[in-house]
Amino acid sequence: MAINLLPQAHQEDMKRERARRFIVVSGAAVFLSFAVNMILISPLWILFAFQEKELNRELDSVKKSPAFASVSDIEESIRNLNQAINLFNAGERGRFEITPALESVMASRPAGVNIESIYFFKGGDNPPKPDLISVFGRAGSRGALLEFADANTTNPFFSKVHSPITNLLKEFDFDYSLSLELAK
Repeated sequence: MAINLLPQAHQEDMKRERARRFIVVSGAAVFLSFAVNMILISPLWILFAFQEKELNRELDSVKKSPAFASVSDIEESIRNLNQAINLFNAGERGRFEITPALESVMASRPAGVNIESIYFFKGGDNPPKPDLISVFGRAGSRGALLEFADANTTNPFFSKVHSPITNLLKEFDFDYSLSLELAK
């Protein structure tokens, strides 16, 4: 145990003096540490500055070479090709695919109805005409053909099903044709 015989005012002065000295010493240590680090890092910083200057000089000389001109032409060609690919992909997303519609026609065919040929007709824009699928074949009975036509009427790929009156003239074993108007 330590006994301090100094008066109270001197004891407080001593505490303030210790704190002041601690702050001064800590500040000096931080400053010296910073100064030493700056001195030690400055050669590295100067080296990097010279390397950057040299690399910029080399880059300028490469840019002026004829080989770099051909590289920039190739880069421009690649940019143009990427734009064309993006335009093509945008067009492909909006394109209607006929394969699912044809598969649904084949799947809706009941027993007794044979499909001999299928034709696709692209509609016109001026005047607007719908795209059509024409189905030709042979039906075993009128009921089977009507079942086939009804199945395609409820099919979401088609907006209308046209069946000529000649499909209904015979009762058994006859040639038929259907026109299926594609829904947009």
